[in-house]
Order: sequence, then C-alpha cells, then structure tokens
Amino acid sequence: MIVFLRLLSVAGVVLGGTVLSARADNPTDGAQPVMVRTSLEVRLPEKLRALLLEKPMVRCLVTVDEESRLVEFVAVEATHHELLERAAQAIRETIFEAATLNGRTVQSTAEVRVTFFDPEQRALQDGLVARPFGSSSADAVSRRIYANAKEHHGFRHSDQAELDAPLAMTAGKLVVLADDEGRTASGRCVVDYYVDHLGQPRIPRIVSSDNDTVARSALLTLQQLRFAPPTRAGQPTCVKVRQPFIYEGGPAPAGS
Repeated sequence: MIVFLRLLSVAGVVLGGTVLSARADNPTDGAQPVMVRTSLEVRLPEKLRALLLEKPMVRCLVTVDEESRLVEFVAVEATHHELLERAAQAIRETIFEAATLNGRTVQSTAEVRVTFFDPEQRALQDGLVARPFGSSSADAVSRRIYANAKEHHGFRHSDQAELDAPLAMTAGKLVVLADDEGRTASGRCVVDYYVDHLGQPRIPRIVSSDNDTVARSALLTLQQLRFAPPTRAGQPTCVKVRQPFIYEGGPAPAGS
C-alpha cells in the first residue's frame, strides 16, 4: 500500500458538512460496554473551590480498543470549562476494560463522567473539621459573580448556528492510499467526528463508504486536519461534523 499526501487547505477555509447534535452511540443488545476499572472521581482544582460548584463533572466520550487501550476521547459537557484540563488528565490515567461482543473484545466508544470533590467540603460534611468553608469576602464575591453567569462558564457541545464564527480549517493534507500498481483510491466516504475545544478532530465514525481503501484514506486525512478552536459566546465549545470525502482515483501523482 502506498500513501500520498496532498495539500488540502489553507488558513481560513470554511469546512463544508452538516453539524449534528452530539450523542453517544447506544450499545449493541447483548454486548458488554467499555468498563472503567479505576476511579474517575478527582480533586477539584484549587481555583474553583470558592465557587461551591453543584455536582461538578465533565462528560466525555472515550474510544477504547480491543486491547483495553484508550484510543482517544472528547469532552462534550462540563459544569465549568476550567474543569476540562483536569478531566483530560484523569481520562488519560484511567484503566479501561475493552467492550465485548459475542465473547470477543472489540473497539468501542462509550460515555464516561469525571466527577470532582473538594476535600475540605467533604471533611465538613463528615464532621471532621469545624471551620466554615469559603468564608472570606473574596470568596463571596467569586461565588456571586459565578452565580450570575453560570451559563457563560459552563461547557457543552454546540450546533453550527450557535458558533461565534463558521468552523474553519487551519491546516491539513489529503491522504490518498494507492495500491502497489500506483492507482489511487476512488469513491466516496462520509465520516462523523467531533471538533474539540482545541480544534482537533476526535472520535471519527464511518457513516458510509464505497470501499475500505477510501475509508482508510478518509480516516488518515482526518489525522492531518486542524481547525480554529470553536467558541460560543466567547467561550470554548465542541461541535459534531458530518463530512464527505471524495476520491477520484487514477494514476499516482506525478513525481511521487
């Protein structure tokens, strides 16, 4: 198999495709989904403790391969956008167990939640300390500001119409697979994927494809793409995209 790279885009080129609502795929009946073998409850970042967030969490989609290795993940919802970095660290450190289908392990995508706790609040609830939490005037001001703008600080996926600007590709190359005789892939492939809050494609899923070579070419192309980080009302967000890839086929590019 031969791989060719061609320039796909330059900064500011708007990506075509339909933006869809984010949702996790339903597990197949009779199959065992991806399992989490270590805790996804982590300590609340220090700078957010004074806000007294109610049930702070980050909801993520994770893809785990047949050998229980984390392939990739994307955050789709969070109580506060400043929880995203700590949640990403927790996901990378988590031990997963692969999903199974008909007794065999398979690669699968599942939804998980990273939850957060404040050790001082927990100690107060357990009666281990008597000092009130967050009693300073600065803490009170922070809580009041947050309470008046919860929606502004939260994180969730967005529809295309909600974005501050159209989703724009900033870099990428078209990957074209070819056979040993140098003839390149020919056909059409449609892929669903997320663009995360940093502008990287995540969790691709083939919707339809004329053949396997075109599908592999499309997935390899996605690995080359980068986008301007999407925002809604000035805050980070993520968006789900449906993108067609069309390959015309033919002889290998000149000079390859």
